Amino acid sequence: MKSDVSDSPSAHALVKSRLASLRGLDLRQHSIEDLTQRVRELLEGQPLRCLEFTPGLLLYRGILCNEPPARLVDVSYPPAERVRHDQRANRAGAPMFYCSATWHPPFFEAHVQPGDRIVITRWQAQRPLRILSFGYADTCADDPHSDREKALQRALAQLPTPTRHVAAFLTSTFTKTVDDDNQHHYRLSIAVAEACQLGQAFDGLLYPSAAMTSPAHNLALHPNCLDTGKLALQYVEHLRVNHVSPDTDTLDVTSLDIAHGADPDGNLNWRGQPGNWVLREGCTATDCQLTAGKWQC
Repeated sequence: MKSDVSDSPSAHALVKSRLASLRGLDLRQHSIEDLTQRVRELLEGQPLRCLEFTPGLLLYRGILCNEPPARLVDVSYPPAERVRHDQRANRAGAPMFYCSATWHPPFFEAHVQPGDRIVITRWQAQRPLRILSFGYADTCADDPHSDREKALQRALAQLPTPTRHVAAFLTSTFTKTVDDDNQHHYRLSIAVAEACQLGQAFDGLLYPSAAMTSPAHNLALHPNCLDTGKLALQYVEHLRVNHVSPDTDTLDVTSLDIAHGADPDGNLNWRGQPGNWVLREGCTATDCQLTAGKWQC
């Protein structure tokens, strides 16, 4: 990462002052617009990390769903009218495409319980993606059995001051647990996302999962990524959750049905059989046998 920020004590003091001001705010009393301006001032001149992903990147998205959805639009980002509340990186009425870099985080982001049914979709980047990282989360291994806080602290210690303090603030803002009693906290995380100019300067943000004990990689992508064909659906799988262990981030699930893409009209092509993730993924399978010394398939 390159930086034009002065390493002088006065520069450190200014960053420290702005961070203290943001942390001390009663978010109920401030608009997203006001918070966005404050975040812009904090980020001015600060080095973050821009990740340039080539085509081929795989991303996963999960949606709680009792019955298999019928159409591609049902597993993509939601329409604006269905986004009724502020979320981690977007305001009400402004959809965002939330996904993960590996298969397991969507289950925990959806807070699944035994007996739940969920649809997991896998998408592949068709064009390069520019993703903004807060400077150190992307250096952590996406290991469901690792300790998130310890991994982040080790990575954080490698950054210079004041970048370390800014990165820690941005990450803590995006990993804070938000429920019905503190929905106002989303105002600050939305302000961070808007200061990062998603859909203009960057395609999305990378941040650690807020729902897992490990530093799993989550992304918030601007809907333009799908509208302009930067992402394409690979498959949709409908699964039943049998067991979940939140403390160890482990799952036991059963595949119920799988659809490989959609037809030209946007209808999902459900196959009426469980998925197979091991060696046959992306291929067809037929029976074969040895007859009179010759294999017949």
